[in-house]
Amino acid sequence: MLEQDGDTMKKLPAQAVPAEDGQRMKLEGEQTLLRVLLRSTDRYSWRRRTVEELLRRALAHGLMGATVLEGEGGLDSAGQLVGLGRWSLIRHSLVVAEFLDAPAIIGAFLSDAAAVIRRGTLMLERAHVLVFRRRQEQIRDIRTHLAVPERVPPSACLPSAEEFPLMRAFEDGFLLRIFIDDSDEWRGQPLYQAILHQAQQLGLHSLVVLRAPLGYGTHRRVHSPRSADYLTDLPILVEVVDSREQIERLLPFLEEAVPEGLVTIEGVKMWRKVEA
Repeated sequence: MLEQDGDTMKKLPAQAVPAEDGQRMKLEGEQTLLRVLLRSTDRYSWRRRTVEELLRRALAHGLMGATVLEGEGGLDSAGQLVGLGRWSLIRHSLVVAEFLDAPAIIGAFLSDAAAVIRRGTLMLERAHVLVFRRRQEQIRDIRTHLAVPERVPPSACLPSAEEFPLMRAFEDGFLLRIFIDDSDEWRGQPLYQAILHQAQQLGLHSLVVLRAPLGYGTHRRVHSPRSADYLTDLPILVEVVDSREQIERLLPFLEEAVPEGLVTIEGVKMWRKVEA
């Protein structure tokens, strides 16, 4: 737990806090979020897809958790267009695999992740995490995974380059997120496709289009399968990670083309692997 004292953040021991029902427990702390963007069809072996191998190795390393999100398509680590209307007997798309744990544990997993993927982009960012477990013994199991530091730069919550040499290959980058609706258009084409094509023309890479089944925006109107227009008005999230210079090249187009929506930018560490 952290206690605020003027401009100073004091470090208090991490604690298990019982919820109101007395059944669930909560721990809070600073962790590292690793996000891996890769093609859904990439294979590690004839038996297993690359994303499945990543999950298998994450379990072997004892990582706290993992989530895989499948996108509609986008740009891979080489800037090549994937999915989004391109006809194929096999459905090609991009997936985002997210892994969460302490910096040292994520650092130990990085070399495995880099070895498994043929092409893809790895992103590291700081995450303030609330962890819920229903039984006290589960809290004891994960206690060593959580650490609540004093107020420090975000880089201090990432794996150490001295301990994990692969970190030296990571570069400073920015993760740009654009929240719009499926029905938004730009000059006669869906807005998310216009953003994708503009990013491709500008030479950006590692972009994924994610379609949400439920959500609402500034108009506070819920978009869901129960809505009459849900097939054409679902929430869309466009994510792109690249250098500051490349992200800044895309911003003027967004300022002109996005009529309303939410755009967020956050700093990350990134590493790309492009198939030779």
